Amino acid sequence: MQRRDLLKSAAAGAGLTILRSGTLRGQNAPGNKLNIALIGVWGRGTAHYNVLANENVAALCDVNDNRLAEGLRIFPKAKTYWDWRKCLDQKDIEGVIVCTADHHHAFIANWALNRGMNVYCEKPLGITVEETRTVRANYLKNKAKLATQHGTQRHAYPNFERLRELILDGAIGDLKIIHGWDSRQLPRPGYPKGEGEPPSFFHYDQWIGPSPFHPYSPQYFAAPGPGNNCLSWNMYRDFGVGQMGDMGAHTMDLLWNAIDAGGPTGIEADMDVSDKFDPNITPVKLKVAFNHPANSWRGPVTVFWYQGGLKPNPPKSYFDVTRIGNGAIFEGTKGIILADFNSRVIIPNDDDGDMTYYKRRGREQLLPLMGGAGQVSGGRGGGRALSAIGNQAAAQGGRGGPGGRGGAPGASGPEFGPDGFPIVNLSPGGIPPNMATPNTSIQAAAARAAQAANGPVQVAGEHLFQDDWLNACKGRSNNVVNGTSSKTHCDFDYAGTMMEQMLLGLAAHRAGKKLEYDPAAGRVTNMAEANDWLKRQYRPGWTLNG
Repeated sequence: MQRRDLLKSAAAGAGLTILRSGTLRGQNAPGNKLNIALIGVWGRGTAHYNVLANENVAALCDVNDNRLAEGLRIFPKAKTYWDWRKCLDQKDIEGVIVCTADHHHAFIANWALNRGMNVYCEKPLGITVEETRTVRANYLKNKAKLATQHGTQRHAYPNFERLRELILDGAIGDLKIIHGWDSRQLPRPGYPKGEGEPPSFFHYDQWIGPSPFHPYSPQYFAAPGPGNNCLSWNMYRDFGVGQMGDMGAHTMDLLWNAIDAGGPTGIEADMDVSDKFDPNITPVKLKVAFNHPANSWRGPVTVFWYQGGLKPNPPKSYFDVTRIGNGAIFEGTKGIILADFNSRVIIPNDDDGDMTYYKRRGREQLLPLMGGAGQVSGGRGGGRALSAIGNQAAAQGGRGGPGGRGGAPGASGPEFGPDGFPIVNLSPGGIPPNMATPNTSIQAAAARAAQAANGPVQVAGEHLFQDDWLNACKGRSNNVVNGTSSKTHCDFDYAGTMMEQMLLGLAAHRAGKKLEYDPAAGRVTNMAEANDWLKRQYRPGWTLNG
């Protein structure tokens, strides 16, 4: 027997995982560090600095040379790249974290899976139905040996599992209708015209990547701060899918975790209240209904999605849903649950809502939370009203915010010029705000990474969701199932069907009529031309399956 075969046999018996390098990974394996490639050092990439201190960052990749230099101050042993295709050829990489612009996500995830690499991909998983289905199918072929996670990190909040328990245990009777919404508004009149030249340190053509070429404009990089860069380009159809793939992904995750749904069979946009279709810009205002068939524990349900300030009617007149930036309403035969990311309220029916039908589980039957107690949700407990929490959420991520037009209490946004675009204040040398924003995370992250050289360090901040993936990569959760997700809480099966649904909503908006859909085949069955809208054309030299 070959040594590697002997190791495989022994590892299987011990519950360990053998990674591409041939090293053992398991709960008790020595030297338990993964070789990670961080693709996208700025933006969402900064959210991974802390947790990566305890791993081996073997590669950094970014289209901005200045951001790469910043990353090297934290992870000085990493090899650097500005082209992720070259990065993925590095043979010792075992896991990839994808934090690029949205139109690269499916490409990097699929290429990495093809190379036997574990993948953490920030949302959205793709920007077309075909992309999400391709990545999901690739993962399903490899799920026994690979771990994946979709970057909806709010899933670590305890409220996600507490909501699921209430729905499963019949707190509102039989589930019938679910509403979800996001309040953010990021209007644009169209693609910006070309203006100036890309900075010398920025690889603009690589940023464009597989999408059709558009001349450089500072508008694409106008929003300051690492967490806001996507708010300058994700509304353009060649680069993103607007709020359907941004806060829509986070909010739909709250619903998706509780309903165990797959692909919808019917999708219809309410064109009376939604924006008119624009071939260049995703809609700001949008309302879509998704029909889902029955599963093993519930009957058929309808999911309604609202965005851009559209909201469902409140369950009671004394609830003000306009103050909840991102929320959900679950309607059952015996009552209603109103929820946001961190809290929930049960509203039994007036007459027959006696709660005798609710089979409350004991503490020992509670669904396990990430890290044992779940991620601390920002100190929003203490009995604060859900509407007050919603007001804060609306101010932070609702209407307006960087790159958006205001309207929500406390929201702030840029000034808009007469052309309908935000006014961009360039730094010396013509550098747009997002490229000029200082990376204030470097010093603390570098110190933490240096400390980790002497042993694991305590990680601060929101890290349990990343830990969920890292532990799965190391074989610590091979037999764990979380609803419709395996090993992690938001694998590419769970997240793939969720994003497929959201992207079908954009297709129905374009159709202006109800679409009938076969989720097994991935085909619209009542409008042939709509199937062309489930995919996109790529620039020469770019392939999704590389």
